[in-house]
Amino acid sequence: MSTDAAAGPSPFRWSLLGRIAVTALLLIWLVVQVYPIIFLFNTSLKSDPEILSAPFSFPFPPQFSNYVAVIDGGRTNQSILVYLFNSVVVTVGTLALLLLVSSLAGYALARGKFPGSAAAQQFFLLALAVPVHVLLIPIYFFFGELGLRNNLLGLILLYATLGLPFTTILMRSYFLSFPRELEEAARIDGCSRFGTFWRVVLPVSRGALSSMAIINIGWVWSELFFGLVLLDKLGFRTLPLAIAAYKPSSMAQQTAVGELFAIMSLTVLPMILFYFVFQKQIRKGMTAGAVK
Repeated sequence: MSTDAAAGPSPFRWSLLGRIAVTALLLIWLVVQVYPIIFLFNTSLKSDPEILSAPFSFPFPPQFSNYVAVIDGGRTNQSILVYLFNSVVVTVGTLALLLLVSSLAGYALARGKFPGSAAAQQFFLLALAVPVHVLLIPIYFFFGELGLRNNLLGLILLYATLGLPFTTILMRSYFLSFPRELEEAARIDGCSRFGTFWRVVLPVSRGALSSMAIINIGWVWSELFFGLVLLDKLGFRTLPLAIAAYKPSSMAQQTAVGELFAIMSLTVLPMILFYFVFQKQIRKGMTAGAVK
């Protein structure tokens, strides 16, 4: 027996097999992740009889009547463009308020030594342990007293408050690792404490802020429970409530499965476009992270 045969497979062969195995696993993962999205858009282009008889077939020819019906808003008496506008306003407003307040609070907790700072940190940690849905009834009556039901501002304030403890803790962790030399140089140049934060710390922290926006944008965009309770007027509803309005009705002669898939496709599409357009910033934000 030769020495090469006794030595076993070469390292090159093992490396090639390893690359093939990794590539196969990545392809399987890609199919698992992408296929539900393809199925969603594929089904939205079929009529209800096609969906029920051949759910996995390709639409031929594709039918856009489901999208036309959703945009017209015949089943909900409201165009989906209204729901889309409300969702965009709530998401952008929530992220702007949440990032501003959490960055200020996180910086204060990381740098400031004031009475009650330790208690404030414990409060944010304890707030994470409280199930948010147990607050529904108090929030419902409280918002009623303030006139914030059926109000997009009320939903923005609520979502920002719900996301504040977790985001503040992560921002505090980031600011603890922020180089103090940059702050000291700004203070020497005459910047106040707030000026240092606004002109030096915040611009350098774009990666951490991007990470916080990525973490929060998904649940804000798709949140249903509080919106369903606090928004009962058509003009103020968001996209998740529009999807709930298209649920199949029992004993109904006419189904709306195609329209349901169409409105789900239109709901998912802005998030797909967001991640596609800002993928470079998202990668930088994830690597820069809030916790270094």
